[in-house]
Amino acid sequence: MARPSNKDLIERVKGLEAELMELQSGADGQADLIRHLRREVASMALDLPAGEGRMGEGALTSEVQAAAAVALERAQAEFDRDVTEPGLGGDWQRIDSYIRGDEGLQWSWEEPYTRNGQFAWCGAFAAQCWASLLPQIRKKTCPSTYRLWRDWQARRVPVDGMQPGDIVVVFNDSASAADRQAKPYGQHITICKELAGDAYVTYEGNARAYGPNGDYREGVGSRERTLSSIAAVYRPQAQDFA
Repeated sequence: MARPSNKDLIERVKGLEAELMELQSGADGQADLIRHLRREVASMALDLPAGEGRMGEGALTSEVQAAAAVALERAQAEFDRDVTEPGLGGDWQRIDSYIRGDEGLQWSWEEPYTRNGQFAWCGAFAAQCWASLLPQIRKKTCPSTYRLWRDWQARRVPVDGMQPGDIVVVFNDSASAADRQAKPYGQHITICKELAGDAYVTYEGNARAYGPNGDYREGVGSRERTLSSIAAVYRPQAQDFA
């Protein structure tokens, strides 16, 4: 069989390149459509009540309850360590493990934590407590209120369905109506320790709260927060666990 001429090969290559460009154009269009649909679904989900397009109270399975119990045990253990901000007399070095350690955010590129205000670590504390979550969730979703809002609409539960162990995002005490409107995803990450009428008791880090000795200081602590301060409640699901 005769070898194709160089001219025939060149024409064939050009033809294949044209087909490839056409396929790539179609793939890019499909990718754009998928991104658009994902944004639309996420936007619509914000207006859905629990149980319609997002997880609700029915998602409190035995596996989730067991994981929440472990998260609460870990939170209590961190509370008992008397973790405070640097210079306040507690175990401030522990904060670095929340941020950079394997059971926390795993943000190993961050500088070691040595001064108050260096890193907003409330989400890092929640990640440490919920170490059962997949590493990529702790690393990419737990670090901030915005990331939780962005990634976990399907994990939201109504405030009146909140249970101990849930990850609860609140507005600061000083937040105005304008602040709430501008940042509907909230300002601070806590964990529900227990319900208390029109309030709930927290475990939280990077906050002013009561420590194991009853002193009110900055670090890992516990305090009551009103239900009206809540921006969103999130409940991890079985598929989120490592």
